[in-house]
Amino acid sequence: MAVVVSDAGPLTALARVDALDTLRELFGQVLIPDAVSNECCARPGIDADRITTALGQQWLLATPVSLPEDRIAQLGTGERHALALAQAHPSALLLMDDRLARREAARLALPFISTVRVLWIAEQRGLIPSAEQMVQRMSASGCRISVGLFDVIRRG
Repeated sequence: MAVVVSDAGPLTALARVDALDTLRELFGQVLIPDAVSNECCARPGIDADRITTALGQQWLLATPVSLPEDRIAQLGTGERHALALAQAHPSALLLMDDRLARREAARLALPFISTVRVLWIAEQRGLIPSAEQMVQRMSASGCRISVGLFDVIRRG
């Protein structure tokens, strides 16, 4: 199985709607840069608590990352570190939602997947009852996630 590397956005969105374990069920283990761990756990809340629990269970693994100097300045620290961590693993699948970060991943020829696509796969495998409802809950909870992207994915 490929190494899965996640940025902060998908982790926070999934944790906020109590669906973080979906990543464990789909991928077994997920790597995150230390910068993403710090970002996710910086503000107290249920999402930070759930991410901290996953880190304690060690299926979500925080990893130190050496950051190359050539990263796009417009990207956040977590996104730059996630890209660098994915580059360090030749078979990595990158989980991120930010459009500019995904563009950079494509430029670097790194395979990536969105939170919406993860939920769609989870629904297809019977792990969650409705990806669409999960995306709507994420959006309603303030997560920056595209409900319209779900329709694009569903049409194939």
